[in-house]
Amino acid sequence: MARPVLLYVPHATRPWKALPLILNLHGSGSNGAQQLDRSGLMEIADRHHVILASPDGGLALPSGGLAWNIPGVPTTAGTLPPADALDDVAHILALIDTLIAKGCTDPGRVYATGLSGGGRMVSLLGCVLSDRLAAIAPVVGLRAGAPDHSTPAKPDVTSCRPTRPMPVVAFSGSADTTNPIDGGGAKYWQYGLLAAERRWADINGCYGFIESEPVRSGRLKRRYLGCRPRTDVVSYVLKGGSHEWGVADMQLLWRFLSTHKRRVNDPFVDASLPVGK
Repeated sequence: MARPVLLYVPHATRPWKALPLILNLHGSGSNGAQQLDRSGLMEIADRHHVILASPDGGLALPSGGLAWNIPGVPTTAGTLPPADALDDVAHILALIDTLIAKGCTDPGRVYATGLSGGGRMVSLLGCVLSDRLAAIAPVVGLRAGAPDHSTPAKPDVTSCRPTRPMPVVAFSGSADTTNPIDGGGAKYWQYGLLAAERRWADINGCYGFIESEPVRSGRLKRRYLGCRPRTDVVSYVLKGGSHEWGVADMQLLWRFLSTHKRRVNDPFVDASLPVGK
């Protein structure tokens, strides 16, 4: 099914040059146009020559706006996506492949970020499209698969098994009551940033040790140590920050994404620790 997508192409772009792509996913109850306008990423796109794609989610919410179809995960309306809902993963995969085929996008520099429910969708993409994405950057929405049925405070390790490690940078707020960093909050979240980043650290083969340091603008940087090369797991928690895009810093976000490039047609091989273990 053909679906429109809002693209932002930076000024003075050379038509023959394939550029990095950032998928910019809206939160529940919003849409692609609102996310593009509010995210502040157009300045990053112009300065660093990046294409932005802000698609619409495939689910219409009863209260208005759109949400993403994450199979088996309730929306903010508290209901599961219907069986006949539009396939948002297939939609985004087709978008990536189309832009690559047209020569617009560098296949090794495809990234994804998103707010809240969009961050939840970005996390799913990190699980199932690791052969397309170079890094992900969820904002107040980091996940690592569905909650475990028996222990909802932890992710179900069988529900996120990427084919290769995935670099992750996440942004959250210490005062987020919708998706608290240590879990709880709204029923459709159940586990929070800390549990999600631990799971991504396992996927990326990190040692499990965390380095913490204060950085600019009241943020605490958390970084897992000993990860496989080019597969960092980093988060920034804004002191007093709530459930909103404002907890993210676009310069920090782009700095992380831009340092990661996927090796195209270079399968990941590591006999010591299978990906997704």
